[in-house]
Amino acid sequence: MFQLTTRTVQVHAFDTPFPLLDAADPLLWWRDGEGMLGIGRALTLTFSGPERFDQARRVWKSVADSAHQLGAAAEPGTGLAAFGAFAFDDAAAVPSVLVVPSLLITQRGGRTWATRVIDSSAGASVNDRLDPDRIRAEVDRLLAASADRRARRAAALAADSVATLHADADAPERHAHAVRRALDLIEQGTLQKVVVARSEHANLPEAFDLPTVLQRLEAAYPSCWNFCVDGFFGASPETLVEAHRGRVHARVLAGTRPRDANPAVDELARDLLTSPKDQHEHAFAAQSLLDTLAPHVHELTTRGPFVLELPNVLHLATDVDAELADGADVLALVAAVHPTAAVAGVPRETSLQTISAIEGVNRGRYAGPVGWIDASGDGEWAIGLRSAQRIGSTITAWAGGGIVAGSVPEQEFDETSAKLQPIRQALAG
Repeated sequence: MFQLTTRTVQVHAFDTPFPLLDAADPLLWWRDGEGMLGIGRALTLTFSGPERFDQARRVWKSVADSAHQLGAAAEPGTGLAAFGAFAFDDAAAVPSVLVVPSLLITQRGGRTWATRVIDSSAGASVNDRLDPDRIRAEVDRLLAASADRRARRAAALAADSVATLHADADAPERHAHAVRRALDLIEQGTLQKVVVARSEHANLPEAFDLPTVLQRLEAAYPSCWNFCVDGFFGASPETLVEAHRGRVHARVLAGTRPRDANPAVDELARDLLTSPKDQHEHAFAAQSLLDTLAPHVHELTTRGPFVLELPNVLHLATDVDAELADGADVLALVAAVHPTAAVAGVPRETSLQTISAIEGVNRGRYAGPVGWIDASGDGEWAIGLRSAQRIGSTITAWAGGGIVAGSVPEQEFDETSAKLQPIRQALAG
């Protein structure tokens, strides 16, 4: 039986995390110049099926309760923590995972910490392996070596490392057909809203370097959650739920306008804010979050809807803040609110059945929860949007749009194309 022991020490700051990432297995959670990165794996936990969130909560609590922390964890995201990525639905073949890195580097508020994690049941000297000076020296070596990695990753920007997303020739018509099927169900009264998604694929060149793609994503979308866990990566604009020391925060996005090369932002924003169709779609998503979060919180407040501007699209957004009422950990909140109407629909179960029937291919981790949890049960989780999954030498990227009464099938394909733009551009360089 494994037993994890950790030590956290303050180390030198760095200007960018990407040269430090393991090219074969990058672990990243980054936004606005701060966050977490992981190197190596001390522990990987996998879950599947309808009980995946409950399984993860039970196992993580057992891991955290049995772990030893030498010294105090300094800030959120330091000490024992796991990166996580969960499948969208119960039937996914891809596993849901929690990954504890061997070395966790956390940067917040201009300060940086390194947490070394070992399996202390292996019998080697814990004090020697977790000596603070040894940890600092290891991080210094990584920082020194990052200059060489920068040079090698600059070479990865060459043309032979470019990957291109492709859609099948009949993708527009197939997507329009799926949207029409959804509209038929809405007209019949079976549904009020459902999110219809589609995928595109890329074959990867031998020189492909995922950290370079992550760096491009972050450069273009610094205010989004830039993430990579077990080959699932992206730049999500939507916070599913955060929990820190009794405070809870979430953000709902629903209602979208693609931005052209010369976007008339003010006009697009006014259109979003005055569109009955988009306001209707957004109201479903916001209410679904409030209804599922409410049993766990009190003093709940909302702000919105307002227009969130991103380089490729505008979204209607609502922010939600509350106080935790029942002592639930962040994974309990994730399990309660996922999937929101922003990625599934209304009613929830009927929309999930419809998605399975009309999309034809399982979403995997697309639109599933992605983020991290620490030993205290706090953490940050986003919805896995603007995302793709790497498996071997292929990448599959997904995007979807909310369908309500009044949706136009042909326009919905254009919306998904705009939402695929972050991954498409990051792959192409």
